[in-house]
Amino acid sequence: MSEAYLILGATGEVGRRVLATMRARGLAVKGASRRAEGPGMVRFDLLDPATHGPAFEGASAVMLVSRPGDEEAHLHAAPVVAAMAAAGVRRVATLSALGAERREDFSLRKVERLVEGSGMAWAHVRPNFFMQMLARPPLSAEVVAKGTLGLPLADARIAYVDAEDVAAVMVRALADDALAGRGIDVNGPEALDHRRVAGAIARATGRDVRYIPLDEAEAGRLLESRGFPPAHVERVLRFYALARQGWCAAPDAEVAGLLGRPLGTFDRFAAAHASNWL
Repeated sequence: MSEAYLILGATGEVGRRVLATMRARGLAVKGASRRAEGPGMVRFDLLDPATHGPAFEGASAVMLVSRPGDEEAHLHAAPVVAAMAAAGVRRVATLSALGAERREDFSLRKVERLVEGSGMAWAHVRPNFFMQMLARPPLSAEVVAKGTLGLPLADARIAYVDAEDVAAVMVRALADDALAGRGIDVNGPEALDHRRVAGAIARATGRDVRYIPLDEAEAGRLLESRGFPPAHVERVLRFYALARQGWCAAPDAEVAGLLGRPLGTFDRFAAAHASNWL
């Protein structure tokens, strides 16, 4: 039986790439989003259970998305997972986060556990920080305005990953039986400190770009000044704290082999996105 795929979060960083890849391969795939704009899209609202059953109708494999750092992610996911199982979905690939399995009290780990206990086949895709976060506001705007990259990361290294590579792994997780029952860490090919990151942006743009290590209080005030609500500030600072502890420093150990090609480097990413910092 051929698969019918449904991509939740189909307008997001990973979902839109997964949807485009599957469409290009001629697979039977639909995207789901709150507005459901365009052909091949269905309406799905995480917080509106009335949209769940109709969205999953006819789908056999689903990409499930939860928001990293949302302490209620598992509460929002529970009726979604139940609706998938009731609709006859056979396979779920969750977009989780690096390190989710390390602590059972993490909300994203609770989402993973819901999926694992659902009776559906599953795989968890656990990406590191995306390179894309550095090339969009507010971080890109700071580079444009001041030539600085201020982050509360001290000398921490992060194996940033390109969302293109995360999407490629997600496509495999949705379609490849060999990945069923696995959690897949998706790290970039090199662990970079942020002076190295700033240097790559400087070379790509021809500008002077400096990394400025912030303490946590400074970073919190900066995020608040940019209009982020307290819950978001707390969530972001929590992720940065984990990075300072070394959670995000391991470079790729298996994904290049899984995909059969090298992963994107930050130097290549910076060269391709230089206009974002000009």
